[in-house]
Amino acid sequence: MRSKPENPVRGVLRSEIRVLLKLYPVFRRYVKDRKRIKREKEHVYDPRIEYNGLRAMNAFVELGPTFIKLGQMLSARPDLLPNEYVSSFQKLQDDVPAADFALVKPILERNLGELGKIFEEFDQDAVSGASLGQVYTAVYRGRKVAVKVNRPYVKQRLKKDLVVLKRLVKHAKNRVDNFLYISLENVINDFSSRIFDELDYRKEKSNMEKIRKNISRRENVIIPEIVEELSGEEVLVMQHVDGVKITDVRKLREMGYDTARLAFSLDLMFIRMVLKDDIFHGDPHPGNISVSADGKLILYDFGMVGTLDENTRENLIALYVGMITSDADVIIDALVSLNALSPAANRGVIRRSIELSIANLRGINPEESEIRELFAIANEVIFEFPFRLPRALVLYMRMASLLEGICRDLDRDFRFLRVLRQILYNEGVLNKFYRSQLIKFAAKSIISIEKGLDALPLIKRALEEKDAPLNGKRSVKVEISIFLGFALLSLALFYSYFPFYSLILILVVAVAFAATVLKK
Repeated sequence: MRSKPENPVRGVLRSEIRVLLKLYPVFRRYVKDRKRIKREKEHVYDPRIEYNGLRAMNAFVELGPTFIKLGQMLSARPDLLPNEYVSSFQKLQDDVPAADFALVKPILERNLGELGKIFEEFDQDAVSGASLGQVYTAVYRGRKVAVKVNRPYVKQRLKKDLVVLKRLVKHAKNRVDNFLYISLENVINDFSSRIFDELDYRKEKSNMEKIRKNISRRENVIIPEIVEELSGEEVLVMQHVDGVKITDVRKLREMGYDTARLAFSLDLMFIRMVLKDDIFHGDPHPGNISVSADGKLILYDFGMVGTLDENTRENLIALYVGMITSDADVIIDALVSLNALSPAANRGVIRRSIELSIANLRGINPEESEIRELFAIANEVIFEFPFRLPRALVLYMRMASLLEGICRDLDRDFRFLRVLRQILYNEGVLNKFYRSQLIKFAAKSIISIEKGLDALPLIKRALEEKDAPLNGKRSVKVEISIFLGFALLSLALFYSYFPFYSLILILVVAVAFAATVLKK
């Protein structure tokens, strides 16, 4: 007789001791590495720190699914982890052995009913296993479907691990600087609020429908159809779509596909989601992307998604423009606008740090740089200063890094920013961005002019007293002077956007203004 499995919600204290013993040496090395980097005037990539990052990543793997998911989240936090740690944590794969079907079957039947009465066939061997769920194949009403189900006791396991993590962070309060403590606390709180969304397949279903609506007409892509009547909170049933894994480059080439074109199409699809849509797929790791027999991209797993509002999107574009042009001031302005950097931060010190980071890439044309090289500029500065990366930006950075890695596997000559520039111009995004900036600039100029108008009555009165009307005839010299003066100011403000036409009009108005003022 099979023994009843132990409920993982028990034994919190024992688990806390186990986690503490595993993570304490990791944390000590991390704190030392962090202090060492901050003491250096110019940090050079250190193999010793990289080794410590690799040991930290292995510890997270050994601690299980919750810590694997947390590690994946930390891989996009250059404000907390040195580059050497980030590169190690980016290797974390959410691929764990599937749980015994005997433990999964009660969850399926609790949600669907008796499996034999619902499905014509049901394969009890999982085709994939992840930290939060696992996938099976079945036949429903004559067609093959994929059945995604929560792992046994996953909610209890997460709750217990989160209790342990929060306790350990509190123990660290008096052992680290206040900024690091607050940042770690925020990471755990954000992780706690987000991770349970991925367990609710009703939310994943909603994400799939939104993204399908946004991209299905413009992209050569397949998003599996959902079987509505069988899908709920713990179980998601969808169309089974066979495909070749996106990183199986040899097989894709044997099938005759142009992998360089695939890389471009994949990158284009995701960047369009970020720059055009209200939602984007936030987890493009190799297991979530395949290629169908007819060459279409297939997307899976919509549990992790991100959203960018219009303002954040524009600031992100500005950040990329600053990186492409190596303009430290544009980068700083964009980071401030993204709420990643305090407006009160010492711009001079940060500017010098950014310029040093850019100088380390000397000899590399920014347009030819890989995204990891350009992120390195931001990462070094972000780690050195007290940045607080917004959640949406963290998810975007993780998505972009994963995507760039896949595209580089498909095409060794792939360059993210070269493609990004083409997308910005070809899709009209950059023109829209410049128009938006021009409108904002004009609005600020109008506000400044309106404030200046408060002084006009006094100026007008003084000029009228000096230029009093003679023989009962009123002079219009004052009004003309004021009008031409403001016309000249407005043209000067718009010179940077329309230099040729503005210069001609400035000369004409300047002559007219001078003639009016000098006229007796």
